[in-house]
Amino acid sequence: MREYYIYLIEEEFATHYFGRESLIYHLFLEYSQSKHERKEILNKQIEFITRSIPTLRIQQKIEASLAHYFYYNHQSHIHTIDWNEFNSFAKLTIHNEYIQLQSSGSYEAETAFFEILRKYDRCFLAMDFSANKYGWLTPIKERKLI
Repeated sequence: MREYYIYLIEEEFATHYFGRESLIYHLFLEYSQSKHERKEILNKQIEFITRSIPTLRIQQKIEASLAHYFYYNHQSHIHTIDWNEFNSFAKLTIHNEYIQLQSSGSYEAETAFFEILRKYDRCFLAMDFSANKYGWLTPIKERKLI
């Protein structure tokens, strides 16, 4: 099972750390592994660079995008896609400070959620601590060649 923690990063920091998101990832990783004294300081840093999740708007966006699909279901702040055709399952739970996405099977279900979030805001950073993976939900910026 894959598990992602998705945070909404302040635009100023997202812009500054685009391409250097490993620094942000390591801040969250250190926070998850640290002891009480250090954890408090790291938590303040995380609060400073993140925005609260606009839970109601995100839920409305997800429901509007997926409500007509038979493989989508939701209860309160928990949204699921169980796409048997592709052997793909994803469960998205919306919290005030982060979004948690758990998925298994192929990537179609998690990709559907990622796509909705990406279109909502370009400053979402997803992190999978067990697989040591992280990245912005937005595509990599393209170079403009003259």
